[in-house]
Amino acid sequence: MALGYQENAQKLRSKNIVVYGMNDKDSKAAREWIETENLPFTILLDVNREVGISFGIADSSSDRYVANSADGRRPAVAIDEFGRIIAWEPDMNKVGQIHDLIERM
Repeated sequence: MALGYQENAQKLRSKNIVVYGMNDKDSKAAREWIETENLPFTILLDVNREVGISFGIADSSSDRYVANSADGRRPAVAIDEFGRIIAWEPDMNKVGQIHDLIERM
């Protein structure tokens, strides 16, 4: 997952796109994820999955952040400067998918 964001970091910056990852674990686990994957974006902790639940992708009783694996493993929600959702991608696991989303922005 991180590879697509690393490869497209310059394009993201040129379009003023800011990426945040969500993590429902503790800060230690988030740090380990950042270091292991060499993540080029900020991680927000959503321990109670309140953000994920509000977007309809998480369930507090599920063992995974994305409650329904049929909905994808790593969804992306693009929000404009006014707080409006302008794109919803259920699964951004592939470099090409990330590139395509950036090009549409």
